[in-house]
Amino acid sequence: MKNIARLLNDLNNMTPLSAGFWNEIQPLMTERHKKTGYLFLEPGQIANKAWHLITGFILTIRTDSDGEEIVERIYYPNDIVTDLESFFELVPVRFKFRAVGEVTVLEIKRSGVMKLEQFPETIKLIQHIAFVEKKSTEETLQMLRLPEEDRVKFFLENYPVSDLPAHYGASFLNLSLNNYLTQVRHLASSNQIKTKASDAIPEHTKSIAYKIMGYLISNYAEPEIGDTKKIAAMFNMTSVTLNRLFTKTFGFTVHKFITKQRMTNAEKLLKNEMLTVGKVALAVGYKNIFHFSKVFKSYYGYPPKQDKQRKHSQ
Repeated sequence: MKNIARLLNDLNNMTPLSAGFWNEIQPLMTERHKKTGYLFLEPGQIANKAWHLITGFILTIRTDSDGEEIVERIYYPNDIVTDLESFFELVPVRFKFRAVGEVTVLEIKRSGVMKLEQFPETIKLIQHIAFVEKKSTEETLQMLRLPEEDRVKFFLENYPVSDLPAHYGASFLNLSLNNYLTQVRHLASSNQIKTKASDAIPEHTKSIAYKIMGYLISNYAEPEIGDTKKIAAMFNMTSVTLNRLFTKTFGFTVHKFITKQRMTNAEKLLKNEMLTVGKVALAVGYKNIFHFSKVFKSYYGYPPKQDKQRKHSQ
């Protein structure tokens, strides 16, 4: 009831609500709790529900021609979430609407909204929500036109993204993860940003996470870098705390990040005709070529030798 009362107060701030609307909408709203990864909408579906986001994030994600997922829109707490065109025009949804974090929403069905059409304020609320959606799209386009550093600065200062895994932020800003993290570290170290942070990750703790990230980027090719106990000791914490902090801040474990760094750079090095697969393996931190080949195949779906042959034939 507390969350419904808060929503009604927000709606009343958009346009005054009548007593009839106030009473009619409450039984139409249902509180839902969803885990990260839950899909509220999928491409091809018709959006027959809308949600008021209370906690967590909901991301609109498209898949490009290479199968890579691109973040198109980020919904934050207090946002109204749905595909408006699909909801009102009954056209298929084009993108995924995915939960990130522990998500709590208030849910209403299209049939419920139709019941509310008897009240004049319903049309005004729909118009206001459509206006906010359009304004958000325009603001995002303006942000994406900014130089990279200014883009990241604007994003961190104007949106509550402290709990959003970094790779989603990077995708939304059309930046590589490394580029995004480099910009964030630079801005944070020079005290140029004051983020809209929640209490989940204190700024001092987050700054340690970015220092660890910087260390891994600089030293990923060291064969012993995968020993999380040694890395944790360098930053005066246990390996459990290290991985928890890293996962909370960036959305993946230390081991997965090291693997990503090694595989991304290995794929680039394999383009060099002068380098054998064995030399590439050593260059990215693998002493054993068979282990490297196994990891590479698991990561990309084909062995490094095949990748090198493919690059050579192009």
